[in-house]
Amino acid sequence: MDILAKDTQTKYYLLDEPADVDEFKIVDLDFFKLYGIIDYHETFKVWLRKFPRPTFIVAVDNKTIMGFIYIEPWEEMPNIVNVLRAQETYREMRGRKIGYKLFLLGIYATPEYVITKPLTQLSKKFYMNLGFVDIESMSMFKRYHSIFGYLVLPLNKRYEHLTSINNYFVTLYI
Repeated sequence: MDILAKDTQTKYYLLDEPADVDEFKIVDLDFFKLYGIIDYHETFKVWLRKFPRPTFIVAVDNKTIMGFIYIEPWEEMPNIVNVLRAQETYREMRGRKIGYKLFLLGIYATPEYVITKPLTQLSKKFYMNLGFVDIESMSMFKRYHSIFGYLVLPLNKRYEHLTSINNYFVTLYI
C-alpha cells in the first residue's frame, strides 16, 4: 500500500494487496448495492486479487474509506487502454471534490486512454463534464463493437487534467 496524496483532511492510498483493505473501515457506501455488491470489504479484496493488478485508490479520512476508484487494464489493449469500472464517494462527502481527486490520481496512475461505461445519467454527466466523449467518435476504437456505449477520455483532456493535479492536494507523493 502506498500513500499517493493528502489534502486538508483526506489521504489517498493506492492499495496493492487484498490484506490492505483490512487496514481500514468502510463507510456505508451504497450506490453499487443496487448492482449486487452487498459487502464492499470483500468485493474490494476480490478486485485486488486480479492479475494484472488493477489500480485501486481509496480516499481515507480517520482510517475510514470514504471513496474509491477502480481501474483495470482493458484486455484488448492492456498497455494503452484502461477501464474505469467503478467509482464512488460516500454521499455525505460529495461536493468536496473527492471524486475528482480520485479521478486525477487514477488517470495519473494508468497509461494512455481511460474508458468507462456510466451506469446512470448522473454519472454520464459527471464524466462528460470531465471531457469524456462517446467512444464511437474515436476511430481507433471503431472495430471494437463490444465497447459501444462506453465513453473515452481523449489524451488532450487527460493531459489538461494532469497539469492541474498539484492544485488539488496539500502534499503529492507521486
